[in-house]
Amino acid sequence: MGYARAWSQAVHRAKTALKRMVFPIVYHSRGQYRCVVCGYVGPFAHKKTTKWLRSRLNAKCPGCSSLERHRFQWQLLDELLDGRDRSQLSLLHFAPEPCLEVRLRPQFGTYLSADLFRTNVDRQVDVQNMPMADNSFDVILCSMVLHYVEDFEAGLREINRVLKPGGLAMLPVPMIHQNTCHTPAADSVLNMVVEPGPDFYEAYQVFFDEVRVHRSTDYDDSLHFYLEQTDEHPFPMRLAHQKYADTIPVSRKALDVNSD
Repeated sequence: MGYARAWSQAVHRAKTALKRMVFPIVYHSRGQYRCVVCGYVGPFAHKKTTKWLRSRLNAKCPGCSSLERHRFQWQLLDELLDGRDRSQLSLLHFAPEPCLEVRLRPQFGTYLSADLFRTNVDRQVDVQNMPMADNSFDVILCSMVLHYVEDFEAGLREINRVLKPGGLAMLPVPMIHQNTCHTPAADSVLNMVVEPGPDFYEAYQVFFDEVRVHRSTDYDDSLHFYLEQTDEHPFPMRLAHQKYADTIPVSRKALDVNSD
């Protein structure tokens, strides 16, 4: 098993290195962007899918396969943890993105990947009912998860419980509607329990001491943290402005002033 995994990783590294070298040559006429995750500079790859609100231009970094939200999270994490020794911090990473996990795991003193259904994680965990002790993690990443959870408020309560005082949690969801739809149509192709809108993040304020929403407009376009969708949709916004639709809420748990 160990040999097979090592071989798979070696093949992946070789393919990535080749793509990183060839992609700028083949697609030299596209825009030039910089990946904050792996340092690649050059054109990004388009992402085409069968689901609406998923196909996007210049979404994927050829160097590490990171998407817009991955690069955005990486940038925020660098800013928010600036000056802190990550080897002394603990991180809980739900539904871990491979491009982030491979880099974050060796950086943190404690790194735990988790997911309810995936088997290639450290723990199979339901975010609504976690077996971890109170105040266990300095950082929690849970991206694009809560809108699939039957009781997202229970998930928020649990995340707050296992987050250490002074800790931070990044809990972004996609913006689908102008206002959150709590009862999606039975035939919705998105298969979400809740189809979020900007007001979805208001629920976070009930469970955390501080919630700040960061937007792609806060950063230079050359980093490409924004969504550049290929089709017109009623939301997040009209096609001409959709590139600025991505948002990431950072939720914090206040320090316990009564602790030693």
